[in-house]
Amino acid sequence: MPNYKGHLVGGLAAYGLLYGLLVGVLRPSRFTAFEWLIFTLAGALFPDIDTKSKGQKYFYYGAFLFFVILAMQEQFHMLTCCSFIIMLPLLVRHRGIFHSPRFVIAAPLIVWIFVSMVMPRMVHLFFFDTLFFIVGAFSHIWLDFGTSTMLRRLFIRKNRW
Repeated sequence: MPNYKGHLVGGLAAYGLLYGLLVGVLRPSRFTAFEWLIFTLAGALFPDIDTKSKGQKYFYYGAFLFFVILAMQEQFHMLTCCSFIIMLPLLVRHRGIFHSPRFVIAAPLIVWIFVSMVMPRMVHLFFFDTLFFIVGAFSHIWLDFGTSTMLRRLFIRKNRW
């Protein structure tokens, strides 16, 4: 079980693999490559937001900034809905839903769908951000459980969610 530094290194390796596959086809700018790196590293820390960790700390810092922006824009209905979602990591057990491969695929894709509805011109950009986030999260699960357990959790229906 690696600590957050180990997960960041795993995320960096996952980023290198995916970036290497896409760089010839997409030819991203340096800014875009850096953006993808940030999303991969965020994904690599994401599964541990259900326990006291660096990932949880950064998650709640980001949530606070998001809430401030929503309040400044007077989006109080959105703020209320998001506040219930933000509490989810506090209500589940460690290595439960946030370590499920299905969840780390579905949750970012659902966020991507909602963001795409609000900002339809940015669909492709956010898709690649989401893809790099998912790859980072998979690197985390891979480091925690190994290949066989990860594949079992992905394909066998005995999953807890």
